[in-house]
Amino acid sequence: KGAEYVGGLSIGILEKLKAQEYLSQVYACTYGGIFGWIRNFRLNLENLLLGYQTGMQTGDVQHAMFNAAFYIKLSFSSGLNLREVERNIEKFGKEMIEYNQKAVFRSILPAKRALSDLMLSTQDPLLMAKNSAEQNALLQRVVEENNPVVLSDIYIFSGIVAYIYSRYELAAALVQKRYELEKNMSRTRLKWGVTAFYDGLIFLAMAHNSSEFEWSSKISNVMSNVKKFEQIGKSNNEHKLLLLNAEIKSRMGEKD
Repeated sequence: KGAEYVGGLSIGILEKLKAQEYLSQVYACTYGGIFGWIRNFRLNLENLLLGYQTGMQTGDVQHAMFNAAFYIKLSFSSGLNLREVERNIEKFGKEMIEYNQKAVFRSILPAKRALSDLMLSTQDPLLMAKNSAEQNALLQRVVEENNPVVLSDIYIFSGIVAYIYSRYELAAALVQKRYELEKNMSRTRLKWGVTAFYDGLIFLAMAHNSSEFEWSSKISNVMSNVKKFEQIGKSNNEHKLLLLNAEIKSRMGEKD
C-alpha cells in the first residue's frame, strides 16, 4: 500500500508540474514496477508505451528503453499475441542497439529466446539445432560476463518454455539452477508473481511423476508466496492461486 501511494503521488506531482522530462523515469518505476504488481498487466502497457515515446522525445533514451523492456516483458506475461510481441522485440531491440543501450538490450534477450522457442512449430532438425545453438551461445556469453540478473531470467523463461512443452525434468532442473544462483543475489527475480506461479506448476508436475514427499515442501513454499502475491494484486494472481489449488486437489484425488 505504501508503494502504491508513493507511485500515485509521483504521477500526481509529475502531472501538476508538467515535468515531461521526468515522465519516462517515473513511468518506468511505477507502471513497470509498482503497478505491475497491483494492476492487471495489460492496464500498464499503454502507459509504458507512453513512457517510451516521451523519453525518446525528451532525450531520456535510457529510461525510454527501460519502459520498452518492461513493455515487452509484461506483454509476454499477459499473453499477448506472440507475433505482436515478436514485432515489438525486433523494433525496440534495433533501437536499443542503435542508441548503445546494450545492458537493456541484454535484459530482453531471455524473453526473445523464449518467444522464438514457443513459435518454433516445426520439427525441422536444422532449425531446432540452430535455435539450441543460439540459446547455448547466449547462456555462455551471460556466464562469461558474470551477469546474474540476465542469467536468472534465462532460467526463468527457459523453465516456462520447458514446462509448456511438458519437459518437466528439464524445467525442474532450471528452477534448481536458479535457486542456487539466487543464493548469491541481493534480490530475486519475482516477475510480478509469474516466477512463483510457474515454479508451482513445475513442482506439481514433478510430484505426479515422482515421490510426493520429495516435492511437498517446495510446493508449500511456492503456495505461500503466491498467496502473498494474491493479496498484493488479485487481478494478476488470484486466478494463478486458484489454478494451483485445483492442481493440488487433483493430485489428492479431490474432484470438487
